[in-house]
Amino acid sequence: MAEKKKIVKFSDILVALDSSRHSQAALESAAYIAKLLEARLSGLFVHDAQWLRISRLPTAFEINEITGEITPIAKDSIEKQIQKLEERIRGHFEQITQELQLTHTWKSVQGTVKEKVLEAAKEADLITVGRIGRSFYKSGKLGSTARAVIQELDKPVLILQEGYELKDNIVAVYDGTEESKTGVNLASVLAQKNQNKLIVIDLTHGTPESADTERELDKMLHLATVELEILTLKDPNIGKFLFLLSRLEGGLLVLPKTVRYTKDSNLERILEAVHSPILLMT
Repeated sequence: MAEKKKIVKFSDILVALDSSRHSQAALESAAYIAKLLEARLSGLFVHDAQWLRISRLPTAFEINEITGEITPIAKDSIEKQIQKLEERIRGHFEQITQELQLTHTWKSVQGTVKEKVLEAAKEADLITVGRIGRSFYKSGKLGSTARAVIQELDKPVLILQEGYELKDNIVAVYDGTEESKTGVNLASVLAQKNQNKLIVIDLTHGTPESADTERELDKMLHLATVELEILTLKDPNIGKFLFLLSRLEGGLLVLPKTVRYTKDSNLERILEAVHSPILLMT
């Protein structure tokens, strides 16, 4: 009896929003996927407690750009600026959801960004984050909130950054794990709905169970009504894998959300090599 195909269903997609360019990219791509998968889009804005703490510092001042006058930063001034920022971001959110005719919700909360995003993410099927938020600390390829969502939640995560859009080919990595099977199935659905070419990278060649895993891959894809290409990477190592990813012109990379790919050093290198959004599937 043929193995029953695992159905991927996203009912609610969470997008965490701030003023960063990567966050805006996350919103646009999250809305696009919500449209393809007929899911609700949930916007989240966090009034970051760090900004309010700044106003209480005795050394916190603001400078008038015209007069040069230096005055202490008042708490109500910070709150007004945050309120204006939220109104602008929510306006963009409402505009996109109306254009795509999406079912949507909006939530505004106060607290620490990472904690509030993790809390809201528990109710979502897919979490969409910008690669880097508005933090001043940008030494790595991945922001602290995105890193926490990836490491602490057993949920699919879509990582976006400015300039990378969901277009062109969809690339899915298959390594025989359950996470990669789910990823290939979802990639196939997205490719069909958006009329994209689907490229599957098969990493199972040469393993003891390679014959079985290759047959499973064939079963998953034999009914797919998309332009399909399967690339077999023999004796794969991280160097060969990254080189192949960098050569492919993909509009979305679908990876299994396993330690092999989410380990800090490997994920950082993948983010550097890939010029597309990355979807980590559970």
